[in-house]
Amino acid sequence: MKPCPCHSGHPYSTCCQPYHDGQAPPTAEALMRSRYAAYALGKVGYIVQTTHPDSPLRPQNEIAWRKELQRFCRETDFVGLQIVATDEIDRQTTTVTFRAVLLQGGRDASFTEQSLFERVRGRWLYVGPRGT
Repeated sequence: MKPCPCHSGHPYSTCCQPYHDGQAPPTAEALMRSRYAAYALGKVGYIVQTTHPDSPLRPQNEIAWRKELQRFCRETDFVGLQIVATDEIDRQTTTVTFRAVLLQGGRDASFTEQSLFERVRGRWLYVGPRGT
């Protein structure tokens, strides 16, 4: 059993794979973890699908965005993920603060972000870093 790339300590088959296969993550944190795993596995379609349509990070040109995501996934080593905090603002809005440990070309590209998630028609979507 291969470990999940989200670094939960659980097998991929019972952790993020069900979400990648179409099951809706039940929480914003589960979506956060599954998006990290999708980046690690190069699952660009999942990243696009789980980004809020009104996100300021969603570019007009989806084809170019997909190519950029593919390049980012290929050129990045996803070394670790730590969930720092999860804060429910209301039933439809949650923030997840996380630390992503990344390497690009052998150099540290790690970052910490407080992400905003919104539930739309029963599914959590990533809006972007809080404050954007």
